[in-house]
Amino acid sequence: MKFKLINTVLFIVFSLMQGHINAQENMENIETHFGDSFTLSSTKKKITIGTNEENVKIELLDFMEEWGYDAPPEDENRNHYSDVQYTLQVDIKGNKNTFNFYSSEIKQNDNFTIDLENYTLLILSDNYANTSVSIEMKINRKNKE
Repeated sequence: MKFKLINTVLFIVFSLMQGHINAQENMENIETHFGDSFTLSSTKKKITIGTNEENVKIELLDFMEEWGYDAPPEDENRNHYSDVQYTLQVDIKGNKNTFNFYSSEIKQNDNFTIDLENYTLLILSDNYANTSVSIEMKINRKNKE
């Protein structure tokens, strides 16, 4: 009796855990429309833009803060710098490409743009805080002439 109860409890726990994992996977692959802004983050790393017939899948693969000083310690005028490098993977019709860019490029260019096949990926802003990150972006279709 006791063994059967333990098995039942373990089955329920594992079922709930699998349901939670499936829910997380589904939440990470939310669909949105071309031209709408969306956010990738350290908790929501994947998104699909478009429909089943025409879509672009974007995944945040990695982010890393780089920091240091621009001169040796003896230099009184040295400055501290900090920059975050992002790595995105973009999948268009099974064709996957990886793109790296820095938070400083987003700030310098005020809407950093990545040119894709028939689309333009606009990086609108980013926010980095130690171990968490969020990047606001938008994908537009290019005008076909």
